Amino acid sequence: MNFKIYIIAFLLILPAMACNKNFLDRAPYDGVGSSRIFENDANATLAVNGIYQSAAQTAFKDPFLNITTNLGPDSYSYGRAGANAISTGMSTSRAAGILNLYTNFYQPIMYANDVIAGLNNNEKVTEALRNRLTGEAKFFRGLCYFYLWNYFGEVVILDKPMPVDATYLPRSSVADVTALIISDFKDAAEKLPVSYASADLGRATSGAAIAMLGKTYLYLRRWPEAEAEFAKLLQEPYTYDLTDNFGDSFYWKTQNNKESVFELQYTNEAGMGSSFEKWYGNRSLGQGGEDYAEAATTALSVFTHRDGSAVNLSTIPKRNGYPAGNTGEVSYGKDLVKWYDTSFVNMDTRLHQSVILPGSTFYGNNNAYYKVYWPYSSYINADTPALRTTWYTQKQPAGVIPIRKFMTLGEENILNPSTCPTNFPLVRFADVLLMYAEAVNEARGPVPEVYDAVNRIRERAKIVDLAAGLGKDQMQRAIRLERYKELMFETHLYFDVKRWHIAHLTPAQDPVFSLNNDVLDFRFVSLSLKKVFREDRDYLFPIPGNERDLNPLLTQNPNWD
Repeated sequence: MNFKIYIIAFLLILPAMACNKNFLDRAPYDGVGSSRIFENDANATLAVNGIYQSAAQTAFKDPFLNITTNLGPDSYSYGRAGANAISTGMSTSRAAGILNLYTNFYQPIMYANDVIAGLNNNEKVTEALRNRLTGEAKFFRGLCYFYLWNYFGEVVILDKPMPVDATYLPRSSVADVTALIISDFKDAAEKLPVSYASADLGRATSGAAIAMLGKTYLYLRRWPEAEAEFAKLLQEPYTYDLTDNFGDSFYWKTQNNKESVFELQYTNEAGMGSSFEKWYGNRSLGQGGEDYAEAATTALSVFTHRDGSAVNLSTIPKRNGYPAGNTGEVSYGKDLVKWYDTSFVNMDTRLHQSVILPGSTFYGNNNAYYKVYWPYSSYINADTPALRTTWYTQKQPAGVIPIRKFMTLGEENILNPSTCPTNFPLVRFADVLLMYAEAVNEARGPVPEVYDAVNRIRERAKIVDLAAGLGKDQMQRAIRLERYKELMFETHLYFDVKRWHIAHLTPAQDPVFSLNNDVLDFRFVSLSLKKVFREDRDYLFPIPGNERDLNPLLTQNPNWD
């Protein structure tokens, strides 16, 4: 990588919008010369706004979204070669997605370094604003290094503006990388405010920095320190709380709510939207998604009825009990859909707000309702037409379970799937509660505080409280299953199974979290897709070969080419 510095504020400045939806919309018609970027409050603020844009539109967009979720136990990609190559163990260090993931996170890091250096002892910028903007820059630098560390392990540390010829830098140890992350989040927590006025809603807060500091300690298994940080967010001056409706955090009209700790900000303006719908949306979405991510059928065994009882999956109709040919397939399909309709009732409310099961409807294209049937081809012209799923629906039928979470409804997304206005929450208060519960349980066992945190989330989902008297290991499993149900498709579960060091287990050892499983569709039929996760290799991505070609000091992670 050539670490030549670019000032993001000048590259991503957009014309001022007639209607300011958030602070990212407020920008002048013309760029500001680089010699004047830190000469006053307004210009310095623009520079930091650019870091937000770089994070939302580069580091945390593609391939972060279209790779990470598909690698976890909650999802898979049906038809996307790049994501499949990684999840099936066939990827190499030359994969474009891995290269882009690596380099994309360095862009906001370099811009943050410029801001930190430009504001240091700079009396042209108001002191209070200077401190806050520095805190925002350090938050993003820590955030990007947090993800680089969890993907690649040892990485190159850039903590100041680098000269153009600073190409050959070695990887730093995990200890040094995590020390920088912790330092940045601590400094950000001290400098950032608890909240902002509505015009600046979505900026990084002290609560966001504390949450990420606690998460860093959690990933390092420093349980008491993680507990201490998360505990701060459960009391004044912080007022985080769960929304009454689980789905409010994933719908663009109800985002930035009391549950939001930090979310990437998007609008449906050109160049300002999320690509979540593009990659994960079904084909009957308002503007047509590409449906490259599907819900794993393990969800059907994880979610329970509200009384805590499991769905009896053994009663699902089997195809071999019906006549051959299309007539038999249609009869089988009707019974299959009826089984879903009758089996998944009175459920944990998060299930139907996260996925679209057979028999369920979705409000999509042309402001019409679509339904998941089997077989698809027999219901294309039904009164409630068949919901279109993958590109392969007609030539290679598959009973995939589409994602409902994060999707717009009807024709709300007026441009295209790449301009989805739905924010992406990197930290929600529900996640904070579960991380707090995990840290406390690991440090002190299943004390009342652990039960309180988990049951608070279960109450919203309208399911019974956890059983009393759980042991430490039982509570550990309960928290992990709760994370699955609460955080599907939010990218966390892939990192969870890695930090728990259980991703390499076989399905016999762990039928929920194993990443060595045959992928099944909603008929429980194999899709001829098998996830592969090698213990000796796959806990880290490879350092991109293209980067090693440029920099001979970069070593490779174990057992990668």
